[in-house]
Amino acid sequence: MGISRLKSTTGIWETSQEYQQQCPNLTSEKFMQVTNLLLECPNLNSTHLFRADILYDSAQILKTVAEKEQQCDYLNGTDSGHHEHTAIDQAVAVDVPQVEGATLVRRILRRLIPRKPQLDRPLEQWCYIYEMQKCPELKSSYVVVYVPDVQGEADMPWYHPPVKALAYLYEQAEDHTTLSTHFLPFDQNTGTVSERLHRTFISLLQTFLRLAKGPGPESQPDSGDKENGESTSTSLSMTPSTLKDTILPQHIVQNTYTRLKQKYAQDLISRWAEKTEPSKHVFEDLSIAAFVIELWKQMYTPESFPGFVDIACGNGVLSYVLIKEGYLGRGFDARRRKTWEVLEMDPYLDEMICVPQPFLDIEPSDPDSVIPGSRIHSGLFKPGTFIISNHADELTPWTPILAALACPRNPLPFLAIPCCSHALSGAKHRYSPKNIRNTSIDNKEEQPASGDLKALRAAKAKAANHADDKSMYACLTRKVVAIAEGIGFDIELTLMRIPSTRNIGIVGNRKRAAVASKDGELDAKLELNASAQYQVASGPPRQPGSREHISCNQEAEEAKST
Repeated sequence: MGISRLKSTTGIWETSQEYQQQCPNLTSEKFMQVTNLLLECPNLNSTHLFRADILYDSAQILKTVAEKEQQCDYLNGTDSGHHEHTAIDQAVAVDVPQVEGATLVRRILRRLIPRKPQLDRPLEQWCYIYEMQKCPELKSSYVVVYVPDVQGEADMPWYHPPVKALAYLYEQAEDHTTLSTHFLPFDQNTGTVSERLHRTFISLLQTFLRLAKGPGPESQPDSGDKENGESTSTSLSMTPSTLKDTILPQHIVQNTYTRLKQKYAQDLISRWAEKTEPSKHVFEDLSIAAFVIELWKQMYTPESFPGFVDIACGNGVLSYVLIKEGYLGRGFDARRRKTWEVLEMDPYLDEMICVPQPFLDIEPSDPDSVIPGSRIHSGLFKPGTFIISNHADELTPWTPILAALACPRNPLPFLAIPCCSHALSGAKHRYSPKNIRNTSIDNKEEQPASGDLKALRAAKAKAANHADDKSMYACLTRKVVAIAEGIGFDIELTLMRIPSTRNIGIVGNRKRAAVASKDGELDAKLELNASAQYQVASGPPRQPGSREHISCNQEAEEAKST
């Protein structure tokens, strides 16, 4: 180890030649972009971390947790606003480290949130950004200092390097640009660092430079084609940066996910009965459950929740978690899974094929002639029922249609997460931009140059990041949105934080359903239609060979007559 060029009143900084690297293409603007990214996403440096909750930013560049809640119109009973006022008070009271030859330009207080709170505790950390004084040798120079709020090394959680402070030093000269990492040890007398700490400092440097090679932050896209002064969702960009946390704040969903994971994950994995990899499915369904639970908290009061139906429910884990959390609901799928019996979900899940009511209206009198030996569901649900369409494949494009068929005047709210592309006929189908109504995408599909492997890889990466508006997944998602908007749904898109590349959530009629629920309109509808045959509450399994068919409600009858 060697003595660092950084000098401050808090102690002697140290560094090493190995913690320094030339980076000629790193501009001061890019340095600040990556700094902001790492301040908000410390998980890019440590897999033990979930995120950082910003409590205070003197420059008001990064949004605090309260500001994120306000941006999403999230009604929260927690004291996040109180935390912000406390943070501001702390910002005034905390002694700021003085760095020789530098001027403090910004202060940030953040709380590091671990992935496993049962093992590690959250940690508050101050981040200070300084601009070094001008000198003939350097065009520009900045220092970013991270100071954990701990009493001593023993208080440091595992995921944070055991140092009093660490720093990035950016120096741009006429002929070279350098980035280096520095640290302030608890014990100034050792002069050595552990192998783990040594690897950590090198990793911090390499991660910063790797992120600096990526593109800058994407500008917000144009709101798209406007008709009558309103934008259409089908013309919006589906890149992750524009869809993250558009409906619910990240910290709200992740906190609920952490609770659900601690409560259910180990048990579900230990009882897994399918041939597929359990962890991927379990963690994905727990993530979706966390999102849905927090979504429902915003839409309904506990007394007014109308129930849910999980169409194409697959292994039933999502329904299992939601029911265990106290939400009434049912699910069905064309094929029974072993997991249903293991999780004792037979009273809540049905092996049925969905044949939408319009087809049943013109079928022969014998229902068994439609699909011999199969039980049939008409796709009509009680008014107000929330439809979950999670990777429902053939039923994905039907989701908004089923929501409208059940209650034409007030279509049901739904969450659809598209996966495999199918047509309304149920056959596999790849939509193209010209198949999608109300889209602003150019219909001319460009093909990569013949034999250009680099272009092909770039195209695949673009599609995986939802940056390719002509990819199969993008076109399927846009098709579902176009169908929903054609029916008259209010549509919102959001990026689901799940371990899958098929991770765009389409939410329909959220706000309208919330208003109806809180105004009591939904309760009246539920009472009026209490005789509906497909109940969302628990009940005995349907008898094999029976035709599950809801009697059309009053609104559906009126719609048919007209």
